[in-house]
Amino acid sequence: MIASNSANALLGFDAPAFGEILVGSGRVSAVDWQLAMRVAVENGQSATRSLIDLGLLGEDALAEALAETIGSRWIPEDESGVLSNAAPAAFLRAHDALLLEEADADAAPLRLVCADPGDTYAWSSIINQLDTPPEVLIGTRKEIAAFFEATGDHADAGGAGDGDGDLLDVSHEVDQLRDMASEAPVIRFFNQTVERAIELGASDIHIERFDHAAGLRMRVDGLLVDQTPPSLAMVEPLLCRIKIMASLDIAERRRAQDGRIQMRLRGRMVDLRVSLLPTIYGQDAVLRLQDRQKLGAMTLDGLGFDPRQIDSIYKAASKSHGIVLVTGPTGSGKTTTLYALLRRLINGERKIVTVEDPVEYAIDGVNQVSVNGAIGRTFSNTLRHILRHDPDVILVGEIRDAETAEMAFQSALTGHVVLSTLHTNDVPTTFTRLLDIGIEPFLINATVEAVTAQRLLRRVCSTCGNEATARESCPTCLGVGYKGRTAIMEHAIVTAGVKRAVREEADERRIAEVLRAEGYLSLREIAEGLATQGVTDRAEVVRALGPADDDAPSASGAG
Repeated sequence: MIASNSANALLGFDAPAFGEILVGSGRVSAVDWQLAMRVAVENGQSATRSLIDLGLLGEDALAEALAETIGSRWIPEDESGVLSNAAPAAFLRAHDALLLEEADADAAPLRLVCADPGDTYAWSSIINQLDTPPEVLIGTRKEIAAFFEATGDHADAGGAGDGDGDLLDVSHEVDQLRDMASEAPVIRFFNQTVERAIELGASDIHIERFDHAAGLRMRVDGLLVDQTPPSLAMVEPLLCRIKIMASLDIAERRRAQDGRIQMRLRGRMVDLRVSLLPTIYGQDAVLRLQDRQKLGAMTLDGLGFDPRQIDSIYKAASKSHGIVLVTGPTGSGKTTTLYALLRRLINGERKIVTVEDPVEYAIDGVNQVSVNGAIGRTFSNTLRHILRHDPDVILVGEIRDAETAEMAFQSALTGHVVLSTLHTNDVPTTFTRLLDIGIEPFLINATVEAVTAQRLLRRVCSTCGNEATARESCPTCLGVGYKGRTAIMEHAIVTAGVKRAVREEADERRIAEVLRAEGYLSLREIAEGLATQGVTDRAEVVRALGPADDDAPSASGAG
């Protein structure tokens, strides 16, 4: 009866309820528990694991608390059992667990020792394949690891028992996948895929799993384009190959994983940012290409901006203090613009520090920091520490919340230049967004020097001109009709008129009227001008900006 009750308690582990127990007993504060819960969600792990990783609670203290809730505390010194062969040792070790039995297997039920009750997926896989529920004991990761070390040969001897669940065959399957990932066809397909992406100028490679097929797509000029996919049988070895190259856990399939690959192809170094996501059909992978050669060509002129806009934004960023904001939706090129601006600001006389999620490109002469939620390194926390490093220019990858916004604006107010991005569609709504998240009008007026909103438009192919008959066989755009992209920017300097509107907390329509009176152009007006010149076409303008709406507020931009 004890075994059944403790197994049921393990399978029904309620993390929020356990958190209340920890807080109520004074073991952790409410703030620390909320942090652990948030990090657990971000990293795809249990809150109990996050408590340990963040150093908010010791392993022994956590084990004692769990033992009071779920089962008994395991005492390694009193252990007389041996590893059971009902589950592979590699699987147990990967999940910080032991499955123990006495030498006389009929004398007592199996005992499951675990350190992380939140890993219910693993526990249900084990318990559901046993004839009788095991007794659950709580140990620490160190104690369990020490037992494996002490058992020697037993650590690698576990094989699947009578149960036929494929989950418990993971050790053998991982070895097979590792071997297949090193075979020539898999290596060749991966390398050819990356080479093809570089050839097309793709920003991302998508390897996808569906019910009875695999998919391969590449994002070219902002849109996904189908490519010849791998066979369904090759998908798992291919994903294993990617995990090995990115130093990820090849046995992990239930949690999202992120990593990086650095490789040399045809004499050039290529960086790939890897993201793996579990879906109902298996894992999907997205590889973002970060071509180092592109960084050298990353200039504001090369992005397609008007020379007057470039001079204006550079002048704003070259002041002794203030904020320059670049806004737009995801994929509009905000980070690329800020990187190009940073490279122009490097002169040896300025200390430049960035906080990014993650660092996209390494820039010589710039101190770059990646946020890491697992250890509490958030935008706001990192920004607080950066201020102690005597910076002149600070790049904040994104203003995501009120706390980060407040820190960024206070930094600008105390004598620093701050560059950052914001998810707004145009210049007028940027000001109202800042007001909405609680930035006081006086602080906006005292710090914001310039706001830029931008989009990326596909260029009409210079070979076929996107003519229906010519583009079908066009070797340049491969039948798409477009090749390459250009940036369009509406750019506003914060003038006395804009400050007056902000002080009055005017809406975006009123701010747009003020900007228009000062001679600025909207994104749509700039885009329509490019369409008239033949750089792009009106179909692309509608795709990027939506249908024209005469009643919409008009954003600003240098014309």
